[in-house]
Amino acid sequence: MDEKVTLKTLKSREKEARKDLIIDAAERVFATKPVDKATMREIADEAGMATSSIYRFFSNQEAILIAAAVRTQTKFNVILDKFFDEKKPEESLKKVLNIYIDFISENDTYFRMMTILMSQGNLNIESSKALVEVMNESLIRLDRIFKLMKFSDNPRPLSRYIYASMIGISVSYNKLPGINPESRLKHMQSLSDLLFDMIIHYPRDSKLPG
Repeated sequence: MDEKVTLKTLKSREKEARKDLIIDAAERVFATKPVDKATMREIADEAGMATSSIYRFFSNQEAILIAAAVRTQTKFNVILDKFFDEKKPEESLKKVLNIYIDFISENDTYFRMMTILMSQGNLNIESSKALVEVMNESLIRLDRIFKLMKFSDNPRPLSRYIYASMIGISVSYNKLPGINPESRLKHMQSLSDLLFDMIIHYPRDSKLPG
């Protein structure tokens, strides 16, 4: 049965469309200057609206930054689902690692947003909750792979290790000066392959820390 379209539904869709418009504008601004140096006025100008109008949807710049990061991370999680194969967990893990490296290299604005967010310890409670929730969705997908690989009934520590390791690789080498983008990508992929080999050879019956 088709969804019943009401005035309330249309208003909700319009609100989400306007929020997406603001987020799109913010990402374009973030692509041209340091994320923490952008202003609400610049985002409003890019979106073609008054600065006061933005505050109807986002309380401050942090809220926009979180919304943009959450939206992109959600897209990443959807991509992971497309490559998951329950019958081939090792191959799925390999693809997850490769996809992450490719995703980071192709989404520079997202990389810079996450670098800022992950290095800040003063996010408000609402922002922290939104970021943690979407990151947990990524961890859930890794948990599923490791359970199929028979590592542990509680593979979350291993999932966190993989996630943190991939973030470490991207932060350390995605903007490494002195080499071209192709070489940086190749280097990150080689480290990703090394991480995969380490996990594959890790004893499946080892007790993981809680």
